[in-house]
Amino acid sequence: MINNISIKNYAIFDNIELDFKEGLTVITGETGSGKSILLSAIRSALGGSVKGTDVRSGEEKAIVEICAIQNGREFICRKIINVSGRSRSFIDDEPLNIEEYKIKLNTIADFHGQHEQQYIMKKETHIEFLDTYAKLKDKVAVLEIIFNDLIQSKQKQKKLLSNQTQAADRKELISFQLQEINLITPEENEDDMLHKEYKKLKNADKLISTAYELNNRLTEHDQSLYNELSDISKKLDELVSLDEKLQSHAAALEESMNALMDASHGLRQYAAGIDHDEKRLEKVEARLLDIEGLKRKYGGTLEAVMNYRQSIESELNSFRNMGKEISELEDKIKGLRTEYLSMANDLHEGRTKAIPELSKKIENELSVLNIPGAIFEVNVEIYFDEDSDISRNGQSVKYNAKGYDNIEFYLSANPGEAVKPLTDVASGGEVSRIMLAIKTIFQEVDPVDTLVFDEIDAGISGITAEKVADSLAELSKGKQIFCVTHLPQIAAKAQHHLHIYKKQKDGRTKVLMTYLGDEEKIHAIAQLFSGTTLTTDSMDSAKSIIRGARG
Repeated sequence: MINNISIKNYAIFDNIELDFKEGLTVITGETGSGKSILLSAIRSALGGSVKGTDVRSGEEKAIVEICAIQNGREFICRKIINVSGRSRSFIDDEPLNIEEYKIKLNTIADFHGQHEQQYIMKKETHIEFLDTYAKLKDKVAVLEIIFNDLIQSKQKQKKLLSNQTQAADRKELISFQLQEINLITPEENEDDMLHKEYKKLKNADKLISTAYELNNRLTEHDQSLYNELSDISKKLDELVSLDEKLQSHAAALEESMNALMDASHGLRQYAAGIDHDEKRLEKVEARLLDIEGLKRKYGGTLEAVMNYRQSIESELNSFRNMGKEISELEDKIKGLRTEYLSMANDLHEGRTKAIPELSKKIENELSVLNIPGAIFEVNVEIYFDEDSDISRNGQSVKYNAKGYDNIEFYLSANPGEAVKPLTDVASGGEVSRIMLAIKTIFQEVDPVDTLVFDEIDAGISGITAEKVADSLAELSKGKQIFCVTHLPQIAAKAQHHLHIYKKQKDGRTKVLMTYLGDEEKIHAIAQLFSGTTLTTDSMDSAKSIIRGARG
């Protein structure tokens, strides 16, 4: 239940804090005083939609905070609404995204107003009412998971089959390309190594002849560099004998001569080791042409060729696995169909079993609410579809996340009249009472502790109003109820009477709320009879109706 609400800068409210009580609380006030705004603030704090215009004029943000008890635990939920329309949500100061916030608070309060009346007037919502009464919501949630998995698997299968059809030409192309690359089987950096080898083989004659020529010039000719340096060395040695300071130069010259000998020896060995192999040159040249051809076709570099080969190998493997995947998916789909049909059959049985009891209870409750002799029926239809892949009793049926049942409420509000779809025959006052009947019956299976009614008295008066008041009073024995009303019969039945009114202060509208005492309650109910002008008759009527409500 809701213990307390704090509202700051919401719509026409500036700063309001209000405690709520158990049982039935009626909310009265003149048109436009803020009664529905209070309910809107409660709805917003519990996860309802918000907009920037909810913020009081001239302010940057609105804050609505509710203290509630759920499963014996007290907590605080807070909604902060910015004038931009964005909002933030907190439970016990922990920020939550809006979906998490709504899920955590969805069993705190149930709202009945114009929106909810429209809700029951939509045929597609009737199955939800039936499933709630029959305690089938958990099973429906399981079926929805199976249904979504089935639909997704069928979509995946359709895509794979389409890909398989389109894959034939692609598979032929990349198989040829892979074969072409594998016939050559290039290795990493092979083109660089071949280019170096090709250059060496192509210039073998020049490398040999030049190496021998340089060897001769270094050491072999009579006028070679080595012989010339040898003569210089001998003369320098003579000078060293005359002056030891020249010894370092003589040593440097000797090192140079040794280096010349090493270089000359190395050149001889190099020239002798060069393989002047024309056949090898032809092979290298042909191999380079093959690799360059691959590079032109498949990316411009050898690295690109290698990457492309790896890519089409993976693609071909996926083609090979596609048939296996399609087969496995078909087995999965068959299993999901079996699961779905079993669960849908179970739901069908549960729904049809619950219908007689639900219809009888609603008829009884409608009688209490002054619709005597009403006939309420729940129609179950199964639509056939030859293209469907779900069969029941040998016939293909339309199906969705809730099963193959199509549920619609039918009503005859007047004895002797044939039942017709609820959406066609119910008046505004009847819809209000039907919703009240449903909520009265559902309180045993509905986890919500707080019920909020706005416009429950639309289109009713007289004895019907008394019946509705009695029903609300009975319902309040197990639920916390807030009810905006204009009917004295309902106001008289309430344990608590919250009155809302406006006053002007400093050029701004200020909304005030107060719980009425016994005398104040008489005046407020008298005004419901006569309007703003109190009369002796209206005061007497108010006192009389209050005495009657108290028994």
